[in-house]
Amino acid sequence: MKPRLVIFRLPFSGRDEFLPLKGNPAFRTASMRPQDYRGGAQVIILAGSGRTVDDLMHLRAVGGANTIRRHLSQGGVVVGICAGYQMFGEHLLDPLQRQGSHPSVGGLGFLPIATGFGPKMLNATTTARTLIGAGTGSLVTGEEHRSGYSWQTNLGSGPAPVLNLHRVVDRHVNGDLPPPVELEPGSIWQPGGEEFDGLVTADRRIWGTYLHLIFHNDGFLRTFFASLT
Repeated sequence: MKPRLVIFRLPFSGRDEFLPLKGNPAFRTASMRPQDYRGGAQVIILAGSGRTVDDLMHLRAVGGANTIRRHLSQGGVVVGICAGYQMFGEHLLDPLQRQGSHPSVGGLGFLPIATGFGPKMLNATTTARTLIGAGTGSLVTGEEHRSGYSWQTNLGSGPAPVLNLHRVVDRHVNGDLPPPVELEPGSIWQPGGEEFDGLVTADRRIWGTYLHLIFHNDGFLRTFFASLT
């Protein structure tokens, strides 16, 4: 039986945060390298990364980006968590080259965001309220471990309009918030003060969030799985 959900494993993938999916046989979840995927899943998940730009370049080099595009064209669903969310955007700016060997790269272009990477990490435990679907109003709790700060480029426009996924209720930051930094003229980097987390396309085909452990939350599970057909 083919898996229903596939988690793409990349060279700099972070810890395995999908035990609620892998531990329940009803979800039929598998983890594999993108070049080993042979199709058939309903959902592809791109997870966190210690070097987002390098993992994005690798994804393209092994054909994974084209695999995801083909998956979407055939009616599939994709989920990006932290680095995966950033890769789904239009542009990644890494002037200090902490995330790879390229200071600026184009993203996959699935979501209307751009992401800049700064000199420090934000580490926080974050509680947010779900804004859409069957779990609307429920609280979810996750962790943020990121130097990326994403901003919306054309929210609600284009061929696939998007909606905010969560509204942040509380963000308990470990240490001080990183001070603002100008990455390039007119581009200010300051993660940790965002009112909203994540985006989802109106057709529920493309999901992105900064919250690690999101699949550990019953409210998100209700929202996500109720959207699958």
